[in-house]
Amino acid sequence: MSTIGKKIGIGIATLLTLAGVAGIVVLGQLGRLIERGVEREGPRITGTDVSLGSARVSIFDGEGSLNRLRIANPEGFSGGDAFDLGEIAIAVDVKSVTADVIHIRRLVIEAPRLLAEFDAAGSSNLDAIRAHARAASRDGGPAKQGADGGPEVRLIIDEFRFEKAEVRALAPAFDVDRTLVLPPVILKNLGAKQGGATASDIASQVLRPIVDAAIQAATREYLAAQRDKVGKKVEEQLMDKLFK
Repeated sequence: MSTIGKKIGIGIATLLTLAGVAGIVVLGQLGRLIERGVEREGPRITGTDVSLGSARVSIFDGEGSLNRLRIANPEGFSGGDAFDLGEIAIAVDVKSVTADVIHIRRLVIEAPRLLAEFDAAGSSNLDAIRAHARAASRDGGPAKQGADGGPEVRLIIDEFRFEKAEVRALAPAFDVDRTLVLPPVILKNLGAKQGGATASDIASQVLRPIVDAAIQAATREYLAAQRDKVGKKVEEQLMDKLFK
């Protein structure tokens, strides 16, 4: 091999080594990158504070977890969390981490706790969050911007599971405070058809069935309590008239 050929070979080998080292560094910091991404992009999507306790992902197989992910209530509602998602199991295709589209093989949220709160006018905190996420997914068209002004990260999620969830139905005006069990939500191939969807698009798709299930369950309790309360008032008024 000529001297020039050797130099080119060494140069290519060096670049490949550097690329490999860079990939390992990125993978090693993936947990922290996820934390920053969630806390930066989350509030833009939900319109409320979003916090993540920690995230860890193995650089070898992409398996890991997100811990203590919480989405706060919107303004006008109580100071608690609308979503307390506990520990989320995640499996990432490690080869996609430095690519244009991050490929998540599996995302499983098990035993999350939700709060479906109604104000005196019947407006719901979960509806407010869902509406904000829907608006965020529409803003800006295909070239959506993230919170840092750059293009929003695109994702493909092969399988999303939301299981063993409980929702607390709360309507102080009608003395409703009950905890209900939700059916599982299982979604496949999120973002696959588009070749990768933005985080806000994914959030909107995921929130729709979850919030629908929570709102339906909580609304049944809310309406029943409303009927009971209105019925009692009518009964009291009638008794007052009869025994004046």
